[in-house]
Amino acid sequence: MKIRYLQIFLQFLIVISFFFKTFNYFVGNVAIPITGFEALVKNEYYIIGNVFIWIVLLGSIYHLVSQVFALIKPKLYERLDTSVTAIISIQLFFGLFIVTFLGKHLELLGIIMIVFIVFGAYIRHKYKL
Repeated sequence: MKIRYLQIFLQFLIVISFFFKTFNYFVGNVAIPITGFEALVKNEYYIIGNVFIWIVLLGSIYHLVSQVFALIKPKLYERLDTSVTAIISIQLFFGLFIVTFLGKHLELLGIIMIVFIVFGAYIRHKYKL
């Protein structure tokens, strides 16, 4: 049960990190920090980078909601279990793509957000939540 609360906390931190300065927007050689929500619509990251960021955000929201349902309605969560595993794997995959392709655009908080994604996937696969 404590692990489930840890998963909820990690996903909540990932979603909350989008409210803070997690990415950099470059104008010439000057890096301007922007929030994760601003990064979702900035043209600086091209369309593929924006898709990566959207997938991570939507995956975190889905995972957070499903973990809350696991506490409230365990029967419903049993039906969502395979989709949660798939979403976590996709989220991990695209989180690593963000580091690879948008690494120079990440602030320290953005890197910590990716660490939370990796840690959440590790917990999910280790404890089979």
